[in-house]
Amino acid sequence: MQASPDPPLAPEIAEFLGGSISRPLSVGQINSLINQTLDEALPPAFFVQGEISNFRTYDRGHAFFTLKDNAAELPCVLWKDALARLKFRPKDGLAVIARGAVRLYEPQGKLQLYVETLLPQGAGALELAFRQLCEKLRGEGLFAQERKRPLPRLPEHIAIITSRTGDVLHDVLTTAWRRFPGLSVSLFPVRVQGAQAAPDIIRAIELINAYSQSHPESQKSKIALILLVRGGGSLEDLAAFNDETLARAICASAIPIATGIGHEPDTTIADLVGDLRGPTPTGIAELTIPDVRAIWSELAAKGAILTRDLRRMHTAAENRLALAASRLAHAGAAALRERRGKVDVLARQVERIEPRHAIAQGWRRLEESERRLGAAARLRLSRQADAVKRLAHRLELLSPRADLIRRRDRLDHAAARLTAALQNRLRTSHDRLAATADQLRIVSPTAILDRGFSITTDKEGNILRSAEQVKKGDPITTRLAEGTIHSTVGKARQGLLF
Repeated sequence: MQASPDPPLAPEIAEFLGGSISRPLSVGQINSLINQTLDEALPPAFFVQGEISNFRTYDRGHAFFTLKDNAAELPCVLWKDALARLKFRPKDGLAVIARGAVRLYEPQGKLQLYVETLLPQGAGALELAFRQLCEKLRGEGLFAQERKRPLPRLPEHIAIITSRTGDVLHDVLTTAWRRFPGLSVSLFPVRVQGAQAAPDIIRAIELINAYSQSHPESQKSKIALILLVRGGGSLEDLAAFNDETLARAICASAIPIATGIGHEPDTTIADLVGDLRGPTPTGIAELTIPDVRAIWSELAAKGAILTRDLRRMHTAAENRLALAASRLAHAGAAALRERRGKVDVLARQVERIEPRHAIAQGWRRLEESERRLGAAARLRLSRQADAVKRLAHRLELLSPRADLIRRRDRLDHAAARLTAALQNRLRTSHDRLAATADQLRIVSPTAILDRGFSITTDKEGNILRSAEQVKKGDPITTRLAEGTIHSTVGKARQGLLF
């Protein structure tokens, strides 16, 4: 099919073109022509140095910025993939060297440098990335001391993350088993240099945590501490330990992580987020693994102090026990004296009242006194026994058990002797009261009646001692040992009994 010829130009346009046979080009054609000219005239890539300005990242991940110097400015584009490959974060004011191609963005007619990579000037990319990541993690609080976990003082099982080869593993194991011969150690070998080193270490940390969580019931299987160690090297050699993902994995570990990476001047992100940093791999082993000999010496010293304190407390408890026994004996004697005084008062009161009623009342009071005295004695003994039990329990905690048992037996024997003495005093008082009662019975009117005598009273109840007190026909009452006779006076006559 043959293309149709262009329509003829209008006269005024032809006049404007000055008789030129060429037709006017479109904007797109001009921009395309410029790009074609740039491709033919310029090398495929330039190295351009300048200062970053107006750096912006948009939703799709592409970055746009301007490179400038004292004389001019150049718009730049950094696609998402190229930005992700950088070891540092570009920012305004940073002096860099950019590598890329100069092209015209045809839709807008904008000349731009399409950047393939950037290199910071004055500081290496790794050093700049290290400083920037430090600022970021410090701002999130990952370096804060209060976030870090306390290390176990006496770990029974530790895990070591390091290379299987090299002197580091041998030096750490030698130090660990010299200080703590019974220590259980698990090795998790990883690459400690190169692109795969950081993922290897992260997987090892996750495996150790999963292993410990799957054996919560076994203290011997449970890993209490992780040592992340590596020998010295350049910043490039230690780059894996400055990885942000590794730093966050160390912070997320449920098990404390101590680091010994490189030598004293070397500092990595892993050191800064770890729970404890050592100057060297051997140094972190010295800091985290206890010296058994030093522990034994410390225990011996504390044991001597504890023994001395226990002896002092034992002596003090023994003195308190003796004082309690003395007070108990004194209280018992005082109680006996008080009860004996009350019995004597009761005896005197019995002598002043009607014998039979007094005797019965005296018996009741004696029994009540005996009951109260016994209850008081038992209560006091019970309280003292409780006090003794409390003292015995404290002594059991502070002194050897056999010595406490012997002293408890001595106290029980003393309590038994005191109880026997109290009961003996009660029996003596009881016997004295019984003898007094017998004497009262002998001299009482009732005893006289029992011997054949009688008591005669008039109608008013007055005792008749003479026949002149009544006259014929008066009613009288005669009380015998057994029964009473009511009669009337026939004839009153005074006479002699014998």
